Amino acid sequence: MPNHAEANRKNTPEGNRSSCRHIRPDGVRCRANTLIGSKYCFFHDPQSAPARDAARRAGGVRRSWRAAVLPPDTPDKPLASGADVISLLAETINQVRRGEVDPRISNAIGYLAGILLKARERAELEERVSRLETIVAGQQAGPTPEFDLEADRETVEFVNPRDGGRP
Repeated sequence: MPNHAEANRKNTPEGNRSSCRHIRPDGVRCRANTLIGSKYCFFHDPQSAPARDAARRAGGVRRSWRAAVLPPDTPDKPLASGADVISLLAETINQVRRGEVDPRISNAIGYLAGILLKARERAELEERVSRLETIVAGQQAGPTPEFDLEADRETVEFVNPRDGGRP
């Protein structure tokens, strides 16, 4: 539905607009801009009644549309990997482009695919952490080897950091 008040503002010089003269049931005057050549806005001008009725009908038809759904015989798609999700998204994008799928369905698919990918990523990270914890828990800390500076002098190289790391 076109925004008639906005259209009227664009077609008239600033300062030439006045407010609608309609008084609401609470006693407050309507603050919408008037139509050109009228004392009332689109919603209160008696001359606009046919256009208002058509707009209401169109709005009612739009509201009564059924939810966008895929046909019941639409096959399930495997979503076991990121590649499966990418394939589904690519197919959905092409179906929207051809007009075979309602954009509302594609929006839902895209949103849910993002959630699925994040959940998969989290599950993989949890699995990796669990494996690492098992490995760490399985390692036994052995006795710390003793170090004898005098006995191991030949295998130890002393470096002076002030000399740029030269011995």
